[in-house]
Amino acid sequence: GPVVAYDGARLVRADNRLIISIRIPTPEPGSYNYPGANPFNPAAIEGNPEAYSLWGFVFNYPEECAVPFGCLPSDVAGSPAAAGGAFNVAGHLVSGPVLQLSGTVTFESEPFGGSPLLEPLTAEVHLAIAPHGGIQPEALPGMLQTPIGNPAFWWLALFPSN
Repeated sequence: GPVVAYDGARLVRADNRLIISIRIPTPEPGSYNYPGANPFNPAAIEGNPEAYSLWGFVFNYPEECAVPFGCLPSDVAGSPAAAGGAFNVAGHLVSGPVLQLSGTVTFESEPFGGSPLLEPLTAEVHLAIAPHGGIQPEALPGMLQTPIGNPAFWWLALFPSN
């Protein structure tokens, strides 16, 4: 399928999967806002190394989002006809100059919430890097596999439907 890349984010569409990667300079600890605690993660704190997770929000039928072809994370639960799903694509601890996260979402991938992948060739796909802050050993591996914050804290890349 077509390969689309914007400012370090890359999406490859195939008949049965989405291949996702993102590569950006690693943000300096303390140079961004840290999300507060939620039921899945403790409050993010400055540290080194820092933890990041990559999330894919896949809207199988973007024409059914509250704003057609303008889906939002709230459409995962708020617009069932859009068949949106949230997927944990990757999580890493990073202390070097480059933050690189990559993974695959397939028909078999279990969504963290919402619908499974149904339409990889035409879905609207949003990628979000969630900063978890400095490593907190007691919170591993969950801090790499569960969400934290909201779009105000994330770095995003948006891929419209084909």
